[in-house]
Amino acid sequence: MRHYQITRHAGRDELMAIPGFNEIYKLIKAAMVSFLKPECLQHYVKHMDDLIAKKLHSETKDRNTVKAVDLMKTITLDVACTILFGIHDETIKNDLLSDFTIAFTAIWSLPINFPGTHFRKGIEARRRIIRRMSPIIMKKKEDLTKGIVYPKTDVICSLLALTDDTEEPITEQEVMDNLMMLMIASHDNSASLLSSMIMKLAKDPKIYEKIREEQLRILSERQDANENLTWNEIQKMKYTWRVAQELMRITPPVFGSFRKAVKDTSFGGYDIPKGWQVFWVACGTHLNKDIFDNPTTFDPSRFEHPLKPIPPYAYIPFGAGTRMCIGNEFGRIEALAVIHHLVTKFEWSLVNPNEAIKCQPFPYPSLGLPINLKPILSSSKI
Repeated sequence: MRHYQITRHAGRDELMAIPGFNEIYKLIKAAMVSFLKPECLQHYVKHMDDLIAKKLHSETKDRNTVKAVDLMKTITLDVACTILFGIHDETIKNDLLSDFTIAFTAIWSLPINFPGTHFRKGIEARRRIIRRMSPIIMKKKEDLTKGIVYPKTDVICSLLALTDDTEEPITEQEVMDNLMMLMIASHDNSASLLSSMIMKLAKDPKIYEKIREEQLRILSERQDANENLTWNEIQKMKYTWRVAQELMRITPPVFGSFRKAVKDTSFGGYDIPKGWQVFWVACGTHLNKDIFDNPTTFDPSRFEHPLKPIPPYAYIPFGAGTRMCIGNEFGRIEALAVIHHLVTKFEWSLVNPNEAIKCQPFPYPSLGLPINLKPILSSSKI
């Protein structure tokens, strides 16, 4: 059923719906990966740092209480739209954020196309997204033809410049569907993780202080306090990322997904015919005591020097194999940069300490995680 839903809310021609051996799949994936591989991401860190600092400042200025989920979604979509897609219009960004939230919530809904259902709302949101994105795509297509922009300018231009084995460009439908998929993946994964980190740090002052010490140490080693974050500084955030890894082990952003058997196979004593759908769940291995010692205990140190190696396909917050999330490194840098600014500039407390987590379908605090913010360091980078 998930495939049925995705083809209506993300698109029939997005990567998740295309067989991995398909030439179009390889073309589109290669185009996207060219913007998301580490050697390219190094050049985005300064720009990303600036965007996060400015957005965090504008969204919290003169406010003592904010909803952390909304704040994280706003920041991560702003970063994705600006850096990956070359979209700078704030009104368009805000409209896209609203409609993507509706569309992605509908992915796991029952496919009942009836007024008022999540499924119908998702279809309507997708139509609005297409109406907003189509003029942007057409303008970039014209600019490519005129030589005003180039395939390396942003992901949209890269996809528009693709041609198949017959030298024909890929279809506008394929471009649109994959942009929608990447937009969802590039901000909701990070926003979910960041919301979990904000909640965890508010509940555990010791972890907050350890992360803050690591981030302040990075600042103290700079020659100029007003410098931007660098790629090398991101790599020094080892404890901060271990906390993130442990959070994703216990509460993974994607709890599971369907996969289709491409041939007759057997697993765990069961025969699985070709074409059947199989649903995998992350908790099957993430909370397995044979893989992780004391799996229900929050312990970031398990990712520092594990007593036993983690088997392949056992830790899968970003998936695994050829279907692994292509934006996982982009999300790591983004999450670390956001936490850097939060812990060096704010203290916070939870308005609702017992707020539950709800899958929507990503795990988010059910009330939007309202927090009381207290600035502790003014920013000179605004």
